[in-house]
Amino acid sequence: MQGGFRLLLQQYKALFVKSMLLSWRNKRATFIQLFSSFFFMFLIFCIQKATQSHFSSSTSFQNVFDPDPLVAPPIPPCEDKNLVKFPCFDFVWSGNQSRRIDQIVRRIMANNPGRPIPSNKVSPQLANVVP
Repeated sequence: MQGGFRLLLQQYKALFVKSMLLSWRNKRATFIQLFSSFFFMFLIFCIQKATQSHFSSSTSFQNVFDPDPLVAPPIPPCEDKNLVKFPCFDFVWSGNQSRRIDQIVRRIMANNPGRPIPSNKVSPQLANVVP
């Protein structure tokens, strides 16, 4: 019997030899364990190529380096919507008494494209809308 590092090497060698013997006895299971990952990587590669060829005419998988800018539509008046309960509000915000949030809301009201939003159409509390 050995001790220390030599004992560690002896046990490692014994376990390695035992593992090799078990692998040799179960060749089919060993083959499946070694090559199943390659099979699934090949399968994923084939699916990716098939998907790319299917959508090659669309811009789903193409890089668009200079896209057209998206236009932010204005907030519409609440009277133009269907099934309106009165009083109606164009938008509602939480009203947490923050000066920064108040500035943002005032800028949204002033800079709404098409029309400024009047202050009577903005509710600073959600409790005013929900019955």
